[in-house]
Amino acid sequence: MQIPGHKMQYTLDGNGWAADLLGDTVRDDIPLQGGVDDNALSHDFLGQAEHLWARQVGADHCRFLVGGSSQGNITVIGTIADPGVPMAIDRTSHRSTQAGLVISGAVPVWIYPRLHPEFHLPIGMPAEAISGVIEQVNGFFVTSPSYIGTLSDIAGLAAAAHDRGEALAVDQAWGAHLDFLEGRGAISQGADLAVTSIHKALTGYSQTAVVSAREGRGFVRRSVIDRWVDLTATTSPSGTLMASIDATRVAMVRDGRHRLDLLCEAVREARARLATVPGLIVLDDANAGCSVDPMKLTLILAGTGVDGTVLGNTLFELGHGPETADRDVIVFTATVTDDPEWIAQFADLLAGMIDRMRGPARPIVPVAVWQVSPEVVVTPREAFFSERKRIPLREAVGEVSAEQFCPYPPGVPLLAPGERVTAETVEAIAAAAKVGRVAYNSDPTLETIEVIDAI
Repeated sequence: MQIPGHKMQYTLDGNGWAADLLGDTVRDDIPLQGGVDDNALSHDFLGQAEHLWARQVGADHCRFLVGGSSQGNITVIGTIADPGVPMAIDRTSHRSTQAGLVISGAVPVWIYPRLHPEFHLPIGMPAEAISGVIEQVNGFFVTSPSYIGTLSDIAGLAAAAHDRGEALAVDQAWGAHLDFLEGRGAISQGADLAVTSIHKALTGYSQTAVVSAREGRGFVRRSVIDRWVDLTATTSPSGTLMASIDATRVAMVRDGRHRLDLLCEAVREARARLATVPGLIVLDDANAGCSVDPMKLTLILAGTGVDGTVLGNTLFELGHGPETADRDVIVFTATVTDDPEWIAQFADLLAGMIDRMRGPARPIVPVAVWQVSPEVVVTPREAFFSERKRIPLREAVGEVSAEQFCPYPPGVPLLAPGERVTAETVEAIAAAAKVGRVAYNSDPTLETIEVIDAI
């Protein structure tokens, strides 16, 4: 006689009330408290599972999350940030970093990855970006892998941060599988905090993630991490979701490395196959200027004349939707659940489609989210809680935004709270809307914007 309201009845015989509507949907929903464990969590099943995950990835401590890597990013920013104190953050990071800045009150000092001189894509945060920060900051936050699969030199970044006496946090949301490849995970390379999405490249339920930490270096404390996880977590976590993280670990320990080896080889072969397509550039370690996630397939289409959005939509209709697509670039994510044979078939399918859709070659047009270099007028927290007024977006040049305009994908803001609105930003928002969804702004028509009423 306690929650959940469905009483877990649909797990028994499938004959509960409205089972035709609810049975398959909530059948496997088991709460952590009063389900997986008792109400006092006296068996500590979750704690044991988190300990095993931490040991597997080389961490001292980890916490399972059911608020996705967004919750993880807020947690790590809160762990190393202080109100009113500068913190250095990768400006191409996910929008959830803005939430971390709002909650923590930290002052962002933006740092930037290198951009490929020909492809105009981010190709890793250089260690110089850390050593080159002049002011004292509370720590550093970078994203690796990037949305397109490029990797930063985490070992070099960690060394640079530690030389300054500061922590390094890594948003490794897209690289959960890297923790199961020898020496490839952020924690094993020296990061103090890392966030991974178990649902992206591994096999957890949607919205599952893990935040992991190394305490031994003295830059972070377990008690602070726990405080921030508990601040941002639901008090009714799903035991089913968390169990999917633990089951993923068991599966990866059992034969995940062998499986990853097979898939990494399949992706290498797919890259080689697609590289034979005239005009097509396949991003890899040789041409990117950095290491590339071995499970990502990123294609630059400009030389083929194919429109990536059209190709992506056609693939969606076939049931093979890409991770993201704009006019010039299309990205595909392989995971441990793919069959190597399918990866080869998919490469052949793509090659044929590109040949059939071929058009005149064109120059690569830089994507605006990778080029943003904002003028920060007030902190994200100040902007978020400011008095606001609504004005037409095209009349807002020179004003300070109180809200966020974020193309999804990749989830990197074009304009964030506290930043000056520019003519270039307004045009970039309009261009992004033609390709996909611009999210988290108050007017879905993009005709108006909320700006700070008085500065």
